[in-house]
Amino acid sequence: MGYVSFNPTGELIVLRLTVGDINANNFRNLIVALDTGSSNTSIPTRIASDLGYDLSNPKQVILLTTGSGIVPAKIITARKLTAIGESIENIDVVCHDLPFGSTIDGVLGLDFLSHFNLNISFSTGTIELHTY
Repeated sequence: MGYVSFNPTGELIVLRLTVGDINANNFRNLIVALDTGSSNTSIPTRIASDLGYDLSNPKQVILLTTGSGIVPAKIITARKLTAIGESIENIDVVCHDLPFGSTIDGVLGLDFLSHFNLNISFSTGTIELHTY
């Protein structure tokens, strides 16, 4: 079971997301927002590139609806993502850069969360992930 505490009075539920590199030898820690309204987890394009992912040959290019309009975004398959004490291997993520000055690097979306039973308790400020 994965478990993490969060500030239940904050504007965002902010978490750490660890992204493994293309060879699963190194990783980067990112600060992301939990977003149950997002279908996809997103990471910055620079981080994906630094971790060895080939953005010139993405798995797919999608149109992403943002607050600034509709923009193209590349999908890659990340070797490993870890958040809330649980990991998923070979999971697709969207490479998208949030606006300058953002307090987060990306979002943790339903594509990661749907692998678990999710319990968010605002009264205790805790999130639990349980495997099926």
